[in-house]
This record gives sequence, C-alpha cells and structure tokens, in this order.
Amino acid sequence: MSKEKIEILERALKREKEARKISEKILEHKSRDLYFLSQELKEANAKLANLLDQKSSQIQGVFDNINDAYLVIDIQGKVLKMNDVAIDFFGYNIENETINIVDLIYAEDKQYAFNSFKQLLKEGFFTNYVARIITKSNLVKWVQVNATIICDDKSKPIAAQGIIRDITADKEAQNQLIQSENRLSSLILNLESGILLEDQNRQIVITNKKFCDLFKIPVSPNLLVGEDCSNAAEESKGLFKDSEGFVKRIDELLHNKKYFFDCRK
Repeated sequence: MSKEKIEILERALKREKEARKISEKILEHKSRDLYFLSQELKEANAKLANLLDQKSSQIQGVFDNINDAYLVIDIQGKVLKMNDVAIDFFGYNIENETINIVDLIYAEDKQYAFNSFKQLLKEGFFTNYVARIITKSNLVKWVQVNATIICDDKSKPIAAQGIIRDITADKEAQNQLIQSENRLSSLILNLESGILLEDQNRQIVITNKKFCDLFKIPVSPNLLVGEDCSNAAEESKGLFKDSEGFVKRIDELLHNKKYFFDCRK
C-alpha cells in the first residue's frame, strides 16, 4: 500500500474517531438531560400525588364533619359509606351491619323513591327529594335529599352519593300551621256574621254562607275562592244606606292596610 493511501486512511480514521467522540458527547448530554427530566417528572408526580392525597383528605374531612348525614350507596342500594351524622341519625353503622337504603324508606314512599332513583340514574342528579325514612329505632323522620351519581372511567354509573337533611321539625311545624288554618277556616265558615278574607291582590281567600246571604250572592262560598274583589265594593254599594261612605271606608282601609271594617259606620 502506498504512503499516500495510508495517509488517506489515517485521516479518515481520525475523522471517524472525532465524529464518534462528538456523538458520544452529544449522547452523554442527552442522557443527562433525560435523567434530570425523569427526576423532575418523578418529583412532579410525587407532588401531584401528595396534592391529591391532601385534597382527598380535605374532601373526606368535609364529609366527615358536615352537619347533615352523608351516604354513598352502590347501584343496588347497599350503603358503602356513611359519616358520623348519618350513623347517629339512622341508628345503623356499616362497620357492624349490612344496610340497604330500601330498608330505610317508609313503606308508602317506596314507589316515589324508586321513581326518583330512576331519575337519578338518567339525569345524574336530583335535588330537594323529600320523603320519609324509618330509623333503626322505628322512628319516622322526614328528610330532604340532594344526590349525584358516581361513574367509573367509562362513564358507567357505579354508585350514588347524597346529603340527607333532617326536616322533621319543619314538617311538623308546617302540619301544625295547616291544622290551625283548617280550624280557622271551619270557624269562619260557621260564624253567624258575614266574613270575607282577601289576599294582597284583592282575591278572595275565604268567605262564608252568611256573607253570601247578606250580599245576595247565589253561589256556594267555596266557589268564590280566587275571585277578584277589586270592583266588589262598587258593585255592591247599592245595598248600603250610605253607599258612597261604604266605598270610601273600604278605600281607606286598603290604603292604611287595616283589617277591620264595621258596616254600621
């Protein structure tokens, strides 16, 4: 081999070695960059996992310390989770016994409950569901429930969660008010004096037969409920000796928001 060819090969080998060194240096830098990037990703994932744990813990704390009962049930109604308020309210504890939500529903409200659960599955939530439940000690309680569906990563419903508020006291107060109104209505209907009660829109709330007889109204008192009384005074003023005084007196009462009118004045 000639000297010239040997020099050409040596130069080529030298260039190859230099190229390899450059490639190795580049690869070394890339490997180092990838290592640091991998470490940063691990740290970021660790921070994210820690953050998720903190958020989960915070959420758990919210449900554990909420003032209302909180339940999680599976699609078949089995109770999977309940907070301390729910344990005290229902009297059951899933750590000691198996509970199905169906067993807590008041018998007369079960069909309504089933229909509402179908709505929950279809729409993903419901609000202000009101029904009765039976506690472990056989007490009947009124509850208001706001619930949402829990889905898996394929959007398939797997459970439901709900916040249950005890509204028994409100219901009892409402029933007492209705009973009081019924007693008052019964008293008014049977009075020997003519009575007419209007609302703020001048519509009849209640009247009695004596009133209809006095004003020669040929219908049952219950048929007058909801009728507009705006022009009633003007239409019936002819029945009074002082017809203009009658209309004026009613206008004064309405203007001053007073509730007593004596036809003798």
